Amino acid sequence: MKRIYLLFLFIINLYADPSFGIIPEVKIDNMGKYYLGKQLFFDSNLSSDKKVSCSTCHDLNLYGTDNRTHSNGISNRQGVLNSPTIYNSRFNIAQDNAGVTTTIKQRSEVSFEDKSEMNGDIDKTINYIYSTPSLYKKFLDIYGKVTKDNIFESIAYFVEHILSPNSKFDKFLSGNNDILDKEEKKGYLLFKDYGCVSCHNGVNIGGNMYQKIGIFKELEDADDTTFGRYSVTKDKLDINVFKVPSLRNIAKTAPYLHDGSIKSLDKVIEKMGALQLGTEISQKDIYLIKKFLNTLTGDLIRE
Repeated sequence: MKRIYLLFLFIINLYADPSFGIIPEVKIDNMGKYYLGKQLFFDSNLSSDKKVSCSTCHDLNLYGTDNRTHSNGISNRQGVLNSPTIYNSRFNIAQDNAGVTTTIKQRSEVSFEDKSEMNGDIDKTINYIYSTPSLYKKFLDIYGKVTKDNIFESIAYFVEHILSPNSKFDKFLSGNNDILDKEEKKGYLLFKDYGCVSCHNGVNIGGNMYQKIGIFKELEDADDTTFGRYSVTKDKLDINVFKVPSLRNIAKTAPYLHDGSIKSLDKVIEKMGALQLGTEISQKDIYLIKKFLNTLTGDLIRE
């Protein structure tokens, strides 16, 4: 299996110019629904203790994360996974590590109901909306009624428009060759030459496939059957398989990996070299790759 993967990397590096894409402009064609979803996204009244909102774990000023190893839900209940960024999530293959939820709407509903996250009660939430005249009017104007379905549809509509365009790399891809300095360009070449692009490609520079963590070297905590793709498929080949994370804004979204176990960008580059590529990346090359990764930071959403 490892030999096949090495051959795969070799073919990519030899023949392919890996496909990347800029963050496209996505038009908001229903401002009412957008602002309704935004209001619900920030509303802690949706949680059972009225202290947790979507924005608690996905702070838009922190590039859609909370920079914690594990997030705190209701009553300070700590989860076991690192909260991923929700910036540019519309371009991901799934909205969680295992692919349980493939749409943003599904993910928002699961987080709302999860006992350790918001522990929400849909009947109480609908009653809350009925009892809040300004909020109720918005639902009537947009949907004509209040339902579980349109509550999560509006939240998803807002999240689908949380994008981070205009990174230096986007401008480089758009033809501004001089926007990257020599070290950043060298880091970009190393990123391709080492084979990082075999998993991190596309518009989100990741997020578009599942991959095993520990191809060339097993994880210290191996055989994870709880949070990875195996939890969905029950296929033993999917043990320690997770959605490949997007690298957009990666310099701003520490800590790293599904469990938040790595704090620094340098360390995660080194770790991925050993686990995924079967190679030791020199400190000089780590520095240069990190310089490139910093060019993936885009604009924060305007509040």
